Amino acid sequence: MPGLYLLAIVLSFVGAALIDRGLRLGLWSRATAVAIVVVEIAFLAFDLLGAASGWFASNPAWVVAIVPPGIPPEEPLLLAFITVWAILLYRVAGRLTGEEPA
Repeated sequence: MPGLYLLAIVLSFVGAALIDRGLRLGLWSRATAVAIVVVEIAFLAFDLLGAASGWFASNPAWVVAIVPPGIPPEEPLLLAFITVWAILLYRVAGRLTGEEPA
């Protein structure tokens, strides 16, 4: 079912936003945006190399499209979500341990 991967990523973003809102973590900031950009550049370069070398493959039945050299358009969104989720977990852990990050 094309688009299912995209739907899963979008729903995951919604879940992260709801957790952030409920816990008032202040996740959506300039610092988060900078982190997303840095991760996107680094990992998309790795993805391009991997896809061009044949190390990675995407299932056309799950993604909206596959853009040469073989990366689905959902990939940057997934990388952004992974970054947001890591920051969210870091902030929740800081709150639980009493060592909230600056």
